Amino acid sequence: MDKADGSRLRQRIETRRARMAAGLDPGPVPTEEDARNLRQFDADTRAVTALLEDEIAAIRTGRLETVTELYPRKADLLKRIELVMPVIEPFLRARIGTDAGLRDRLAALRRAVQEDSGLLEHMAETTAEIVRDIKKICNRHSLDGLYGKSGRRVTGAGAEPRAIDKTI
Repeated sequence: MDKADGSRLRQRIETRRARMAAGLDPGPVPTEEDARNLRQFDADTRAVTALLEDEIAAIRTGRLETVTELYPRKADLLKRIELVMPVIEPFLRARIGTDAGLRDRLAALRRAVQEDSGLLEHMAETTAEIVRDIKKICNRHSLDGLYGKSGRRVTGAGAEPRAIDKTI
């Protein structure tokens, strides 16, 4: 344990003791660093919620290039939230009962994540379906099935004349 960790731990213990001596619930005691992390978490959750709402609107209006443009920022924000979450979780639990706005902001983030995830999943499924259709069309127009293993043209019942399919 380095000096900073020892100092932080000592500060937490002293604050808890002082709160207990005053008859207060000692609960989790945030340091100034924890308070900064909580403020940053709050700012990041607001930013990622707004970004997801922008991405959802872009998908709904067919501006799919926006999804690509927003991805680096979205990934960065989500990574920052993921990294700070274990550090601030005890303080969030204590704060959620007293900060009604926090609960609403987290619920809005959850809704935005679910909706965005659903839309992106639907886009992926649709893209995969289009790729399958294109492969089928390409296969239909290739030499596949016209020649046997020996290289001779296949004739007979299996060799039907093929028309070019121009629909996708």
